[in-house]
Amino acid sequence: MTFITDLDDLIRYRHGDVKKLREIRDTVRHDNFITTDDKNYVESLITTHLKNQPLDRSLSPKQSDTKIKLQAKPTTSSSSKSDSASNFSSNKKIAVFSGVAAAIAIIVIAGFTITNQTDTMDFVPTTTTEPISVNVDQSTYQKADIISISGVSSSNAEPVELSIENTNGIKIWNEIINPMHGEFSTLVIAGGGGWENEGVYTLKVKQDDSANKIEFKFVA
Repeated sequence: MTFITDLDDLIRYRHGDVKKLREIRDTVRHDNFITTDDKNYVESLITTHLKNQPLDRSLSPKQSDTKIKLQAKPTTSSSSKSDSASNFSSNKKIAVFSGVAAAIAIIVIAGFTITNQTDTMDFVPTTTTEPISVNVDQSTYQKADIISISGVSSSNAEPVELSIENTNGIKIWNEIINPMHGEFSTLVIAGGGGWENEGVYTLKVKQDDSANKIEFKFVA
């Protein structure tokens, strides 16, 4: 669901200051950036009335959904192995059968995972083994979508600088934030100046001498 769609729903159901919400919607539709206060105001209304999920978590709602989907597969295999071990203690024959079934399930899950990775693009989230890492909640965005950015740094002493470069390598957005407990997150709307072309955009993160980056697709 896009930021514009959420705004329409808030206005339709009269959640919040309808006049202010209409002004924000007009601003976004004309490819202009909205202020951080307006962004936070709309996000709080979306969370309270449409999603009912907390905003100030270190990872955004979309990011949380993505992680759940990625972890669901190994959990299934772990559950199968646990069930097999339990059955083994009670009945050896059933244990052998369960072990074979678990192995088949793992192969099917692995094949499904490989297929999904092939269909999505070369989108590989950074890992937390680096001094600093950064992730986005999706691999592809459309105009007016909200990009949820989060990451982990090894230091809280220095601020983190985030920036986005378009297909021509031109910086079209940047923000400096202070990490808390080694984590940081923010939101940005896909659209406005510099977002005219479709293609691969680059999100970069820098803190002192540490740096990292990740790519995502933008569809105008």
